[in-house]
Order: sequence, then structure tokens, then C-alpha cells
Amino acid sequence: MSSKQAQLKEEVTVQPDALTVRPPPSPTRTIEPFNFLLPTTDSNFSTQNQALIILNQKIDVDIINIWHKCELIVCADGGANRLFDYFNDYDSLPRSKYIPQYIVGDLDSIRPDVSDYYSSQGSRVILQSSQFSNDFDKAIVTIQLHYALGQEQKSIPDDVNDDDGLSVLWDELLEKNKGEAVKVKIFVMNGIGGRFDQTIHSISQLYILARTCPNLDLLYITRKDVIFLIHRGLNYIKFDSREVFHKARGGDGDIPACGLLPLGNNEVVLSTYGLKYDVTRWRSDMLGKVSTSNYISGVDGFTVDASDDIVMNIAITL
Repeated sequence: MSSKQAQLKEEVTVQPDALTVRPPPSPTRTIEPFNFLLPTTDSNFSTQNQALIILNQKIDVDIINIWHKCELIVCADGGANRLFDYFNDYDSLPRSKYIPQYIVGDLDSIRPDVSDYYSSQGSRVILQSSQFSNDFDKAIVTIQLHYALGQEQKSIPDDVNDDDGLSVLWDELLEKNKGEAVKVKIFVMNGIGGRFDQTIHSISQLYILARTCPNLDLLYITRKDVIFLIHRGLNYIKFDSREVFHKARGGDGDIPACGLLPLGNNEVVLSTYGLKYDVTRWRSDMLGKVSTSNYISGVDGFTVDASDDIVMNIAITL
């Protein structure tokens, strides 16, 4: 075997169910996907530069828990209906304590009674009628503007053009700031599931925003998992313990499930440490090998070294 062939040889290693993984000394990126599940009394808890986007699907997760981990809440058009209706099933929760700062979109889905209610409670309802971007994109731009203008003690102007004024303003600010933007972690609720085309758009945004808006960390929250992007290079995925997101039911092999999904354009070469089935120099693409139904052996973290961006999902079982 030539030295080149040896370098490219793929390996799979079966790890024990519990494995201690030391944090790498200089990871390209450290990802903490489960901080939103920590109690607010935890020393690692902070709402600073954390935002929540609510999209237009029925809310089937504990929105209150995530809400309290974020300082900025944005409903994308009909997402405001979903937030409003959520409280119909929880009489003990006062709707008036959960008011988003912004509702944005082409506003073809939000009900008039919902718009009137949140407007009366202080929400900014911003019409952006352009059909060249969808309501999710408009929510992202709203978050970018909120933090960029906040640095200047300013807010989004009341007279912003109601077609695509937010995007125009953001482009102007980005040019003025020479591409610099505030780092923000964004939790997205209802971005996965529902209509398949919208789910695919959500996944595509992981890849697109990693390049166009590198200041943003995007995580999709569903009832069953959290979905995020592993970036090119060495990534350290960190958590306090697996018990934060996985309540073991007992028995051998009861550890959290995960997947590494090459949904971009390129083949990805992977090397991992801390998964049940660790791989080395493992080539992955949608027409070849895909790491689904893997598991997390790392007791408080694991590493993924990737030659290109790749989507990861980790199951939540609470």
C-alpha cells in the first residue's frame, strides 16, 4: 500500500457507551447546543445575544423554557398566531407575559385579532411585502438589525420601506461596518417538519448563513432533536452532561442518538472522537455513506473534524 493510500484509509472504531473526551486545545469552533435546556440558576446561563424565531407551525415543545433563555423574540408572520394559540391550552400561563419584540413578514398569515393584540402589548409589527425572500429570511434580517442598531443606541425606524426596507437597511449597515456584525445565537422553533419544501429551505439556510452571516449560530429546535451545522475544521460539541438532553430509560446502549448528514454540495471527509461509531478519514455524501443512527459516547462532549460543512442532529429524549 502506498503512503497516500494509507493516509486516505477509512477507519471505524466502536467506542464504549461512556467515554471521556478532553476538549481540544484549539478547536475551530466550540458549539454548545443544549444551553437552552439548562436551568436559569445554572452558572453557564445567559440570555445575552440569544434570540428566538417562531415560525408558522404548531408549537409542540416547551416554548416557555426556551423563551426565558433568549433576550429577543421574533415571530415570522403566522408564527404570531401559533404563539397566541399556544396559550389557549395553558390557562395557568398569562399570555400577556410572553410578548415578542417583533412580528415581521408579508403578513398574509397573521390574523387581525392577533396582530391587534400584540400591537397593543408593544410588539413592532413590520410589513415586508417583498416575495424575493420569505418570512424566515426577514426574521433573520430583523435580528441582525436589532443588534447592529442597538450598538448605536438606535432602533429600526418606523418609516422603513414596507417592501424590502429591512434588507436595504441591513445591506447599508453591513457596508458601513465593513462586514462586522454582532455574534448572535438564534434558536428557531418550527423550522423543521410541516411542509417538506419549507424544511429543505431551513436546512439550506444553515449552509447559506454560515457563509453570508458567519456571526450567527443557528439551531433548529424540534420536539425530538436539535439540528445545527458542523463547520469545516475541528469542532468541539460541548455539554454539561448527556443527562441535560437525554433521560436514560435503562439498559445497555441507552445513549443519545445522532446523525451527521452531508446535505451540502460537497463530499465531506470526517474524523470524530466521542461517538459510538467513531470514524477516521471517512468519506460521506448523499450518494454514498451517511452516518445516521450513530450515538454519543462522550459524557460531556465530542469532536468532529470535517473537510466541509455538514448538518448534525442530536436526539432529545426528556
